Formats: sequence, C-alpha cells, structure tokens
Amino acid sequence: MFSRILVAVDDAPAALHAAEVAIGLAAVSGGTLVAITVLQDHALDERIGAASMPVGGRRVLAANATLRHVQRRAATAGVAADTVQVSGAPAAEILAEVRRCGADTIVVARASERGVGVPYVGVEAQRILEFSDVPVVVVPPPVPGSEWSTVDA
Repeated sequence: MFSRILVAVDDAPAALHAAEVAIGLAAVSGGTLVAITVLQDHALDERIGAASMPVGGRRVLAANATLRHVQRRAATAGVAADTVQVSGAPAAEILAEVRRCGADTIVVARASERGVGVPYVGVEAQRILEFSDVPVVVVPPPVPGSEWSTVDA
C-alpha cells in the first residue's frame, strides 16, 4: 500500500492540505504520486466570458498552476509525481484514473463544513468511497495550530 498514490486536487485549501498529506505518505513509504484535477463542464461557460479569455480557459490555467504547485511540493519532498488534468464527472474520472495509472490508494479532501460546525464528506468523495476498489484516505481540514495547519505556497 502507498506505492502509487492518486490525490485529487483543486485550488481549495482543503484539497491542497490533502495533497500535502499524500506527499507525506508517499515520502515515508517510498511511493510515487499522481495528482489529478478534474474540470467540470459548466453550461454558463459559453455565455460568460472575460475580456481576454473565456471562463473555461481561466479554469484550465488555474488547474495547471495547482498541478505544478503539487508537483513542486512533491519534488521538494523527494517524491516522484505525475499530473493529470481531465474533464468530466469528478468521481468517475478519478476512479478511471486509478485504473489507468495503477494507484493502490486514493487521497481526497473532506469538505470543511456543511454548516456551522457540521463536518461532512462531499458528494464526490462519497461516490469515490462507495465505488473505489482501492483504499481511500479522506483528509479532514487541518486543525489550527497543528503541524498540518498551513500549506506553504
């Protein structure tokens, strides 16, 4: 276990924290990392645009920046990391990538809170937990003051 870890990331602090945990697991186990980000198609993308670039294009740039950040953090920890960017339904694409890359573990972030003080696992994480054939690590948000409380930029 932990020889090939797939971590789902986006630019949310909880996801970046999950990436740090995945990097730590890979580092201590001698494993490798695959960071995946899944872009969802949005009906409004065609209707909403910016002066120089459509919203979808900006989302791709942000996803690329997030993947580069995770890859740099992994390299700093001495962990080999590949990156994957796909479009579609997040849970389905993540589970498909597990099969493609041969991951033996999935790491995902738990959503911070659904309401005031009510922790919950998001819909996509629930789908991954339900349908995964490999172990899934659900990482809670960092506790302020703990060694995991910040993610370096």
